[in-house]
This record gives sequence, structure tokens and C-alpha cells, in this order.
Amino acid sequence: MRRILVVITSVALAACQNLGSSDSGGASKPGAPTAAPAAAPSDGLADVDLAPLPLTIRVPKGGGGAFDMTIGDKKSVTVDIGEGGAMNIQEMVEKSLAELKDGYKKDTILLPFKKAVKEDATSFVFEVAPDGKQGFVGVTVKEIAGKKYVCKTTGLNGVKTAEIAAKNLEFCNSLKAK
Repeated sequence: MRRILVVITSVALAACQNLGSSDSGGASKPGAPTAAPAAAPSDGLADVDLAPLPLTIRVPKGGGGAFDMTIGDKKSVTVDIGEGGAMNIQEMVEKSLAELKDGYKKDTILLPFKKAVKEDATSFVFEVAPDGKQGFVGVTVKEIAGKKYVCKTTGLNGVKTAEIAAKNLEFCNSLKAK
């Protein structure tokens, strides 16, 4: 199971390398109206479309973009957040943050839950021990346009520290409806 997920993740990340570029490589259709480019913010971030989710997120420019990870009717997108990090955003199906957390606590295979290290009303960071290695995963819930979404730091081994996981979750504050 773990090897299959590694292969799927590798393929997804490789596919992301060509996504997110502002140059489509093709010319516009003759006679098609062209919009003037919007002024680029000076914060070094760019809006990335999270299709098929009705959201965008602001992440560092020049990254690998977003990759649709939807399976069946469960919409899910993974986006490059720079510095080797990625974030997965999906519709929340659980009824509460507590129920979501309990789901992670029960994981004994992919990201074996060890303990919660940070918690507040809308997020938590927990330690995992995949293959005996220490890692950290951050999870937060955001409500946008009346719908709840889960943001989760990604990686088969989590990230190196709880602080990195918490810092990466800050990108979820830039989620907005299209």
C-alpha cells in the first residue's frame, strides 16, 4: 500500500512541475480579446487555481502549480507551496474538527499518529512515526462561501518540525472563493 502511494505521489509531483506556469506555450486565437495583465503584487506570491475546487490560493511564484487529486466524488487538490512543501485541500466530509482528528488518530499505516503537539479551535499539528521516523503533519479547517475545506500539509513522512507544519498551514489563510 505504501509503495503504491509513493508511486502515485511521485507521478503527481512530476506532473505538477509543468503546471502553474503563466506561459501556456501557445498563441491566443486571432481576434480573441486579450486582457491587460493585472499588476503583480510585490509579495512574491501568485494566485493558483485549485480546480475542480471553487477556490484559489496564494503561494510562492514559480512553483509547480496545483494537481487534481480527485477520486470519485471526493474533490481534492495538492498545490506546491515552495521550499519542497505541498498542501492538500479537499472538501470536509467529517462533521467536526474532532471527528477529523479522530480519523487521523486511527491511521496505523500511511501516517501513523503518535501524538498531537499543537491544537486550537480550527487546526492541529500532530507527530507521526512512519517507518519509525519522526515527522509532523498540520491540518486546518477553513470555511469559505459557506462550505468547509480541510488543508493538510503533505508528504509521506510529514515535515521535519511542528513549527514547519504550523507555518505551512498559514498558506491556507489565503484561500478564497473564485
